[in-house]
Amino acid sequence: MDKQAKWITEAVEAIAETAVKEDGEYWRGTYTREDDNAVALLKKYMESKGMEVYSDAVGNLFGRITGNRPEVVMTGSHRDTVRRGGKYDGMLGVLTAIEAAASLTEELGKPEKTVEVVAFCEEESSRFPTSYLGSRYLCGEFSERELADLDDDAITLGEAMKRSGYLKEALADKRTDLERFVELHIEQGGVLEREQKQIGIVTAIVGLFCGEVYFKGHQNHAGTTPMYMRKDPMPAAAEFIYRLNQWAMGHQYDLVCTVGKLNIKPGNTNVIADEVMLTFDIRSSKAELIQEAAAMIETLKKELEGDIEISVAVPCDEPPVALDEEGVTIMDLLAQKGNYNYMKITSGAGHDSQVLAQAFPTNMIFVPSVRGISHNEKEFTRAEDIEAGVHFLRYFLQETAWKKLGSDNHEQ
Repeated sequence: MDKQAKWITEAVEAIAETAVKEDGEYWRGTYTREDDNAVALLKKYMESKGMEVYSDAVGNLFGRITGNRPEVVMTGSHRDTVRRGGKYDGMLGVLTAIEAAASLTEELGKPEKTVEVVAFCEEESSRFPTSYLGSRYLCGEFSERELADLDDDAITLGEAMKRSGYLKEALADKRTDLERFVELHIEQGGVLEREQKQIGIVTAIVGLFCGEVYFKGHQNHAGTTPMYMRKDPMPAAAEFIYRLNQWAMGHQYDLVCTVGKLNIKPGNTNVIADEVMLTFDIRSSKAELIQEAAAMIETLKKELEGDIEISVAVPCDEPPVALDEEGVTIMDLLAQKGNYNYMKITSGAGHDSQVLAQAFPTNMIFVPSVRGISHNEKEFTRAEDIEAGVHFLRYFLQETAWKKLGSDNHEQ
């Protein structure tokens, strides 16, 4: 293991400690004590490597290396985690970006284009209903009305931001200086490991249609309320799940559909439920199936409504995106030149890159996840794969940020 991979593996372990809550749960929710501690440590890392550090209004953290030109090549990932998640999802991309940019500066000097390392906030939607908050903000897609979104403790998004020291300035418009973004990320699946590849060049990211469905009934006694007098939301919720799954099975080679959360109020064995909430997560690389999913949700809502009131909230509706072709070509040539064991791959998970790719040239690099495990405390990526990943990211940054205009035939 070389010194760059060694620093990253040690930093992964150190910053993982910031995500351990007082009750032992592993979770770095955005704008929490755990997040504040992670930001403090990331700032320390960035400053120690000579970067100018700043945060924007919503809490994205940046480490800046000013170049000869104002155009920005940005690299990084998100810093939040899902509940009981792992050490590598998001954070590995932040730490490899810090090390890659800093080591290139040390070896090659000032970059031709300005380089920024970013640690995005609230990508996972694990605390608030919004997702990709930080990357959407860079694209000018975040609106002030979202500041009223509530977490499970009825704390608004705006209040949480202010508690962590953000929202001190007005919300900004879309970044105009961002020329390119590249994100290194763990695969979160088992394809690279199965194919014995160390690098995945991501060509596209699936679309996501995710939301919540609320079934409102009438709470009553389970023993004294006849079946014909009930307004029980549970049967409608059960039929919704069954029919949605049956529809998904009809497209099983082209999409995935998951109902991952079910909340029943009040949730007592001897009480007819007052309300049921379920989540749906539908993903496909085909835009027409994302559209069909939206139509299917609406059809089920209309057909199952009656005595039961049904409402749908859709905080995430992201189309599938193709990543920057020029960047993919550069990566392909670099992988061949460097004799990397690599393959081209489609991402089945959503990423900040999915949002940024709709506004800026964007690319992704995958490194393997052992046994394909992610969103799990057993998530792991081997040191040798981290080493391959950070070196490949370095080569890409060198090609896109350090080379002078006209010195390479990929530049335009």
